[in-house]
Amino acid sequence: MPTDGAALLRAICENPAEDTPRLVYADWLQENGRPERAEFIRLQCEAWGLCPAYPTIAAARTRASELLRVHRDRWFEELPTVPGVEWGDLFVRGFIDTARTFEMYSVRLTVAAAFAATPLRYLTVTTLRRGQLGELLECPQLAQLLTLNLPGIMGREEARLLISARERFPNTEIS
Repeated sequence: MPTDGAALLRAICENPAEDTPRLVYADWLQENGRPERAEFIRLQCEAWGLCPAYPTIAAARTRASELLRVHRDRWFEELPTVPGVEWGDLFVRGFIDTARTFEMYSVRLTVAAAFAATPLRYLTVTTLRRGQLGELLECPQLAQLLTLNLPGIMGREEARLLISARERFPNTEIS
């Protein structure tokens, strides 16, 4: 049975563009003895939504950087190991939002596990075996992405699949 924290994380991963689930999760972290992580999420969400000229943005960014410097390794260790996935190294609005995949044995399982772990917005897929592009482009989670990077994809069949995917995921830049 999932904990409240797991349910809240799932809500964040399912709604990566929204800050409200992140802030609710930060409240839960605060109530459950993780005030530094809670503060970090709040600060990054605050800084993300402010105009760069806003007076408090520098203080929010400075404090978030201090927290990250102290806790970064532990927060990275909290991400699960997903075979075939390498996490990005930048926290945005409190979470890693970038991943790279390679050597996926089961595209659907790998994609599902990656999107369940963190609110992904950017995904680079570096290695696909024959037939896996179509399987990848059927994954509904791709609709949450801002960018799907597919280096080295070429050929008529691949072009047809990419055109279809652009129609299915109009808000995702596919390159």
